[in-house]
Amino acid sequence: MSERDYKEAIKDLVKRDKRYTEEAYNFVSEAVNYTVAKLDAHRHVSALELLKGARELAYSQYGVVSGLVLNKWGLRRANDLGNVVYLLIGENILSASNDDRPEDFDIEFSFEPLASKTNKK
Repeated sequence: MSERDYKEAIKDLVKRDKRYTEEAYNFVSEAVNYTVAKLDAHRHVSALELLKGARELAYSQYGVVSGLVLNKWGLRRANDLGNVVYLLIGENILSASNDDRPEDFDIEFSFEPLASKTNKK
């Protein structure tokens, strides 16, 4: 998909589903690439791996306010990220394996950054 087609697809998604901002779609797409790039070998990532990768990426970009930033974009819960993933799959921006299901994202998960181990006593 060309960059122009990608941008148009994202704009169409934002028009059709106002729960998530353009930034949310771009971030989730980036989070998938970030998470896959961290793997030892190119393979499918689980919902939990993607959620953890998204949290890490958000923290690296926005620091301690990363949870607030994601929240502002509509990414409040794990299933919000899953909804965006499946909307991007519907636009052929992302792909899924036959074993993937939207329900994989129906878990308790916080996008708030984890406390640093160095801050623990």
